[in-house]
Amino acid sequence: MVLTTAQHRVGFLIAEKSYNHPVVGTFAKLAGAVPVTRPQDSAKLMQGTIVMSGRSVKGQETAFIRELVPGDKLRLKGSADQFKVESITSDTELTLSENGPLPPPSPTPASPFEKLGKVDQSRVYNAVFEHLKHGKCIGIFPEGGSHDRTDLLPLKVGIALIACGMVDKYNITVPIVPVGLNYFRGHRFRGRVVVEFGPPIRVPEELAELYKTNRREAYHQFLTNVEEGMRATLVTAPDYHALHLVYTARRLFQKDNWIPSPQEKMDLNRRFAEGYKILMNKYGDHRPAALVELERRLNDYQKTLHTLGLRDYQVPTLEQDDYLKLCYTIAHLFLVLTLAMMPSLVLNAPVGLIARIVSSREQKKALAASRVKIEARDVVMSKKITLSIVLVPTLWIVYAILLLRYTSLQPSTVAVLFFSCPLFSYLGVMATEAGMVDAKDLKPVVMRLSPGARKKMATLPAERAQLQREIRAYIHQIGPELGSLYTDKTVKWEEYVRKSSSAADLQSLLNEATQTKMQGSPTAGGNEGGGGGGEGGGRGARSLSHNSPKLSHATDGRETPPPIRMTQNPLATGKKDA
Repeated sequence: MVLTTAQHRVGFLIAEKSYNHPVVGTFAKLAGAVPVTRPQDSAKLMQGTIVMSGRSVKGQETAFIRELVPGDKLRLKGSADQFKVESITSDTELTLSENGPLPPPSPTPASPFEKLGKVDQSRVYNAVFEHLKHGKCIGIFPEGGSHDRTDLLPLKVGIALIACGMVDKYNITVPIVPVGLNYFRGHRFRGRVVVEFGPPIRVPEELAELYKTNRREAYHQFLTNVEEGMRATLVTAPDYHALHLVYTARRLFQKDNWIPSPQEKMDLNRRFAEGYKILMNKYGDHRPAALVELERRLNDYQKTLHTLGLRDYQVPTLEQDDYLKLCYTIAHLFLVLTLAMMPSLVLNAPVGLIARIVSSREQKKALAASRVKIEARDVVMSKKITLSIVLVPTLWIVYAILLLRYTSLQPSTVAVLFFSCPLFSYLGVMATEAGMVDAKDLKPVVMRLSPGARKKMATLPAERAQLQREIRAYIHQIGPELGSLYTDKTVKWEEYVRKSSSAADLQSLLNEATQTKMQGSPTAGGNEGGGGGGEGGGRGARSLSHNSPKLSHATDGRETPPPIRMTQNPLATGKKDA
């Protein structure tokens, strides 16, 4: 998606195991990808269990001296956090480094753990530096791996190492361009995606000076800027239910006769997503009755549409047809769908069936092995693509062999048919897509033959209209609480994200102060309440945004190569139709 929309040739950093993959690796090499060795790719379950308390780690039946060296990383089984080993005292005691996440101060339960071997990344960074020095563009997924969550994972420090290192070593300021990939049903063939480019992020002078004295703090500040820039190109939500709710509310809020551009649609999606977070953070489990009732009605509306096989855009056009007309419509739709699918039944369906079976199997394996995936839809998409790359031409070759062996066709005729397969296969995909439009209309038409469904469909347009009025009235009622999301015609999302992050940091500090003050209280519930407030404040920082794709130039006089494309994980956001 980025390669086909960016203005530069982009060489992505890619996991070494994928770089060596016979299919993915071949295309990665052709695209100029740079392989990266990741510690997690060599994770190994160690003997014994460990208890972590701050930087101190104590083992039971472990052999730290024999099995570990300073620089290795530890990971509790079932956790995604990695902790770097600083020094080893004995087979049962070691100390963790300050550079990286630290476990909570109180001891963790005894747990099995994995070793992530120390990796020398100097070769990789040198290759990246040379790439950028020669004016080339690097693409990075700073979350470190693909997932299907509705929000960002914690960003890896690599992007900060590259940007700050270029300034320190070569006096070159590299623009970091955030790219948001917002997928809708991305795990299925012919899914949709909105690719959005944010304004470039650069290492400011003060951060370059801080890097010389305190690299850890410089990395932290720069990663904060990067995360804000990425959120400015995404629509994020706490979970899929919330995301679906946001999309449904947005569709009902907008005027029926207004067809928004992708940019306008993403802007409105963000406003609703951010407004939802503001309300959830403000009220928590004590939401006003009006909000609870509105959410219940939206959920009921979604369930009704799913049961009847309808899309929201179809509801205003529902009509009461007589049974003869309904039968004719069903026959017509079925005929169109059948004719559209015939080319694909021969050229694409066998591959699609195999891809679905294999990707489903790989999905289960990935879910069992991953600590960050929800349904592993990213694996489904990736596996379908790689299988198709191999199986589609293989199927054509099998057809050609069968024609030569079991028919009287001349080899030249078979050759013409073989080389025509790509065109026929593509036409089959396009025809099937057109047929699927009719297929979506087929179920609700069939459902109208049922008296109960027919009765429900008759009242649904009026129910939708009433729900629209209630949503618009509620939005106008709470609008002042939403600030610029409601009042501003144009929201500068990068600024909004920055302000939201600052407000959340301030709220987090206030919550920490409250919690510290309440630790002297004899009531345990007071501490729990303080902790909950801190968590709510942290969630308030998760904003999103939309920005101009125009790239500006450096103004500090330094050499400025093409930017780093810094990309959100392919399946990090919505899979629901919008």
